[in-house]
Amino acid sequence: MNRPIVITATPTLFSEDESLDLGAAREQLAWLQDKGVDAVFAAGTTGEFPALSDEERLSVLRTTLEVFAPERTYFHVGAAAALQAEQLARGAAGAGAVRLAAVTPYYQPAPEAEVLRYYERLVAAAPDARLYAYLFTARTSTVSVPALLPKLADLGVAGVKLSGESDESVAAYLAHRPEGFEVFSGNDISFGWLAGAGGDGIVSGVSSAFPEPFVALRDAVAAGREEEAARWQGEVERVVRAVLAGSLTHLKAGAEARGFRGGPVRSAVPGVTAEERAALEDLAAHFDALAG
Repeated sequence: MNRPIVITATPTLFSEDESLDLGAAREQLAWLQDKGVDAVFAAGTTGEFPALSDEERLSVLRTTLEVFAPERTYFHVGAAAALQAEQLARGAAGAGAVRLAAVTPYYQPAPEAEVLRYYERLVAAAPDARLYAYLFTARTSTVSVPALLPKLADLGVAGVKLSGESDESVAAYLAHRPEGFEVFSGNDISFGWLAGAGGDGIVSGVSSAFPEPFVALRDAVAAGREEEAARWQGEVERVVRAVLAGSLTHLKAGAEARGFRGGPVRSAVPGVTAEERAALEDLAAHFDALAG
């Protein structure tokens, strides 16, 4: 079995006035590195990219690169239009990024020909970087299908991140991927299944607050320790439930439970109840105790 990797999708941390809190971000990134995650995915959905200016997104990138090496940083440059995404890609490459991800065009549902043209332009905008297509039909309104993968590979796209897909759907994408084409999933709870199915790893927002079970499951799966893997799979399911599968406010509350300044969210999403916050604090204490 291949060794699956844990790519943590990081939230963008804000001060109380909703400005970027890059100091808090550095602290959380250093902690995630110490916890053993393989890489980070910055300024994506968990990072509230639609609520960030382009310069803020690049500031997040520069801060991330201070802690994680370029090879361990996946930076999201996707936009509704190719022109903006190209500008972000060039700016990111100029800042030192070598792994870029881009969600499909969104809001207006894009036909396949335009999706392919979009990625062709992004490959050309940053030719020295590895580009990953981010497919998320539920949030973008642009429909993607497994047969798209060989066409993306022909354009020079290195792989995909799939979000909002069932295990059965991810399996169909895996069946269509060309040799050497990487497939990552954003479905945290299916990390163990994905590794067994031949996926390359998880892009996990939940691991930004609770990295321990994902890292431990990764290692158990890679070593073939099935009983240990089953135990850690249960812990993964527990933390996914606690943050409502990646709710932005719950991830921020989880960050606060781990000792960081999570700050508010800019997106208009539901808040966290006192009971939910207490449960997150209990989970944080649980994992801190395991670490000794």
